[in-house]
Amino acid sequence: MAESGGTPPWPLTGQFRQYKRGTNLFNVHLNETGVTVTGDGEQRLLKVTDLLGCVCQQEQQQQGTSAFFTLLAYPLAGSRKRSRKALCFEVALHAAFKDNLEEAHAWRRAVHHAITTYGTTKPQVDHSKKLLLFINPNSGSGRALQIFKKQVSPLLGEAEVPHEVLVTERANHATEVVRDLDLTQYAGLVIVAGDGLLYEVYNGLLARPDWEAAIQFPVGIIPGGSGNGLARSLAHWLREPYGVNPVLASALNVVYGRLSPLDLVITETTTEKRILSFLSIGFGLLADIDIESERLRIIGDTRFAVWAVARCANLRKYQATISFKRGVGAPEPAPHAPSPSLQRSHTLQEGEGLPDTHAKRLSRSHSMQAQDSGEGEEEACLDLCPSLVKVEDGAPEPVTEQAQEAQEHVEQRQDGARPYVALPGLDEPVPDDWETIEDEFIMVHCSQHSHISGDVVFAPQATPEDGYMWLMLLRGSCPKTTIAKLLLSLDGRQLRYPGVEMVPVEALRIVPGKGTNKGYLTVDGEVIPWTPIQSHVLHKRGRIMTR
Repeated sequence: MAESGGTPPWPLTGQFRQYKRGTNLFNVHLNETGVTVTGDGEQRLLKVTDLLGCVCQQEQQQQGTSAFFTLLAYPLAGSRKRSRKALCFEVALHAAFKDNLEEAHAWRRAVHHAITTYGTTKPQVDHSKKLLLFINPNSGSGRALQIFKKQVSPLLGEAEVPHEVLVTERANHATEVVRDLDLTQYAGLVIVAGDGLLYEVYNGLLARPDWEAAIQFPVGIIPGGSGNGLARSLAHWLREPYGVNPVLASALNVVYGRLSPLDLVITETTTEKRILSFLSIGFGLLADIDIESERLRIIGDTRFAVWAVARCANLRKYQATISFKRGVGAPEPAPHAPSPSLQRSHTLQEGEGLPDTHAKRLSRSHSMQAQDSGEGEEEACLDLCPSLVKVEDGAPEPVTEQAQEAQEHVEQRQDGARPYVALPGLDEPVPDDWETIEDEFIMVHCSQHSHISGDVVFAPQATPEDGYMWLMLLRGSCPKTTIAKLLLSLDGRQLRYPGVEMVPVEALRIVPGKGTNKGYLTVDGEVIPWTPIQSHVLHKRGRIMTR
């Protein structure tokens, strides 16, 4: 019998009756692989990477001496979602209830030991401290608080994750709190909202005297807004199902608390203000749709589709000068294609389951052409509503051999995070190894991630820690048919369309043309002054909670 604390016995084996499965005994074996349950002619494995926790009956609920422990797991159900599985076992090994209850607690401690010790080789959040959850009750369609109460809180309870909740009361509330927060009291900061609240949190960290260390503080994201680009990108990167239950996929990242590197971006402005971002920078078509559709926030993600119709019918063009340092060793941008589905967690036998002129020619910027003249034409006939993009939820395609070699080259060269790109002053010329385009643009947009919202695949090959911003350009001469297709199928295939250029960059400068129409210049979806800016990647400087 295990003592009340300390290291649990390992591995652990026992025979127990399963709740509501009759009087037959089941063999239950726990080791570094997970829990194997054998009985009634079947064998079932709950992988350690799918285990969430184990709960015990804390007091005697009825006459008798039996205690109970329940194994909780979220294995893949098919290839589209994860489903909750709870296996409850009766402990009746001893004559006294307290002894049986202690036996149940021995299993509980052993399960938590397995999860934290064998579930991953990545570092984890400090489980001895609590998480601080920020919730924006006005995020998206205003359901973030409800999402927390109904879906997130129960999951945190089952996993025994200590946490504290802060409901924001106004714009920049989170920035103010984080700027002065004693980070040593917490294991990490978790955002239950859209990308806007995470922007506030990161810029609160940037405002601290110890910002260089603070921006590496563990952060988690659970979608509760209308954008949710980072949450969706993480699921794409991890090959986790997202579309059926985005909250569950993301909440499990927080519960498991593995810490993965995350690229951040520092943006400098003419006012000497610095901005820390994690998602995107840009102006033109997508930024216009994002900002102008705010008045339709109550309808959620559909607001982007509705406003895309108006913007497609009345395109705006902006004069600007774009300069950038091309990413060294980056894979060639390529269209996205369907990929194999996820495989479910192993079950031996299923049981019950709960084209222009410019200053310098962009000689190497990639403009993908349609490989077949008729390819994709049918998309122009699709309805723009109810969704701007229709994407099959599933795993991203495997990285090409060329891309894999390029990435390995980068990893060998950098031996970790790459050093910062040294930026000149905004009033100084860009370095000689930068490329410059001066032109009229319909859109200039870049992102560090594959998705810029829950259903918009922007840069399929992007990963959260590749060290690049993926810059997409649509010049003023871009065919109107391309614009229509782009809005209909921003699912990664847009790189096949004539006039769509994309290049991975490590640093970027945007200088709006004088006398041109003023547009919305955005960083992570937040509007900043329509003035020159420049940005560079902080490679792997953030840490994000993942499975």
